[in-house]
Amino acid sequence: MNKELKCRICGNEDQNQSIIAAEKLMGFGDEFLYFECSRCRCVQIDQIPGDLAKYYPQEYYSYQEPSFERKLNPVLYFLKRSLAKYYTGHFNLTGWFLSFFLEHPFPWLKSNIVDFNTKILDVGCGSGRKMLSMQRSGFKNLAGIDPFNSADIVYKSGLTILKKDIFQVREKYQFIMLHHSFEHMETPGKVLNKLVELLQPGGHILIRIPVANSYAWRKYKTNWFALDAPRHLFLHTAESIRLLAEQADLKIDSVDYDSPSAQLLFCETYLRGLHPYQENHLFSKKEKRRFSNEIKRLNGINDGDCACFILSRKND
Repeated sequence: MNKELKCRICGNEDQNQSIIAAEKLMGFGDEFLYFECSRCRCVQIDQIPGDLAKYYPQEYYSYQEPSFERKLNPVLYFLKRSLAKYYTGHFNLTGWFLSFFLEHPFPWLKSNIVDFNTKILDVGCGSGRKMLSMQRSGFKNLAGIDPFNSADIVYKSGLTILKKDIFQVREKYQFIMLHHSFEHMETPGKVLNKLVELLQPGGHILIRIPVANSYAWRKYKTNWFALDAPRHLFLHTAESIRLLAEQADLKIDSVDYDSPSAQLLFCETYLRGLHPYQENHLFSKKEKRRFSNEIKRLNGINDGDCACFILSRKND
């Protein structure tokens, strides 16, 4: 038992287990104390580094400049728009036909939650790659913020990404997305309350995050790719998200486990003392296929290490 390690989600300080995790992705190698709450199972860093910005160099993957700002030709734009429209619950024959050959371009978007005119904010969007892709599929009312960008970004397409954090935002939105950014935030409870403040009536919040209390965490521990010390301050669980949602007067409308197919491969490279981007030289096609199939199985039984939560106000 370690009374000094108090969970910042549920307040528990009994039998929380500590673990030392090193920064691996960017090669710093610095070590940090994390602990797993014995009650809500949230894994969290003990002390947030004062120089956290150091661990977000311009080489960090979120800040790589997107390479597809070139304008689409009208035919391709029509096809992409038709597919996105169909998968978001708005039937059209072209999209229906394309769906037999092409997967949902934005699988985290549930049917009938958004349309092309929905006012959308992407929080912690880096260089805005995901929003540019959405814009190229027909979504018109997009905005993004990220406090770790070096400056505001304005694309020729009109998409603007501001260098600011969530507490500096004043406008309200119908749909607010956090794609693997919530785990980077120092005060998740306050962030969720702020998101509620920014949400228009009837709107939704999407939170995609790595989740602890999963197969990958149980097996790999400090070699779990999604631990990503010290950038990931909180590795939530379904229970810790439920508690935060309850405190913010939100309800969880759906949870989908969506670990990417390469996730276990990356864990295996860490386990072998290598960098995950070396995995192409380490595993055979057969091994990669086996790991990919295992990820699909784990997602199917709600034991994948990433999940997508859709939330809305209880009284909407």
